[in-house]
Amino acid sequence: MLHLTRPSAHAGLAYVTAAGEREATVLVQRFAHGQGEGLVDAVLSGDSLDHLDERNTVVDRSDGPLFYVERYRAASSPSFAVFDPGGTPLAVYLWQETLLVRDGTGAPVGRVRGAPERLELLETGGGLVAQCWRSPLYVQWLVDDQWSLTVLEEPRVLDRRALVALPLVCRLLWSHGVPRERSDAEMSR
Repeated sequence: MLHLTRPSAHAGLAYVTAAGEREATVLVQRFAHGQGEGLVDAVLSGDSLDHLDERNTVVDRSDGPLFYVERYRAASSPSFAVFDPGGTPLAVYLWQETLLVRDGTGAPVGRVRGAPERLELLETGGGLVAQCWRSPLYVQWLVDDQWSLTVLEEPRVLDRRALVALPLVCRLLWSHGVPRERSDAEMSR
């Protein structure tokens, strides 16, 4: 089990184990219109790069990149692309009344069902692969979301890194993003 969490009120997001050991850190880059152009020489066209909104790079304990998730402002519905460090596409998560999952070639490989509090990733033609869920996280004086992931079965088609990206994609899609201050009632719990 992995948790995408905020270890302290002043820290960024990190993937931690159930025992609390940090496995990876999320580095966020936000781009103004046109700033993303030329940053990625992957499969995307210059026009798509021009609409790059945000990149979340996940790095291991020695700051080596594991994968990155990009969000685009040009899409008609929320979409997130997952890439390996070299820019090879691993998956696309696309919101169309449900969260659809495509592999790096664009082929449909799964869907996510449920509500943000408890989600399940089902492979196309297969079964339940993983569960992801949101829970409130109280970090010092802030209230934030923690997203957890349990892999129930190794995916047949989807790259494992794209599966590990699911909590980050869910956070980007469903979380309020900016932690809010805790109320006095929440502080007394």
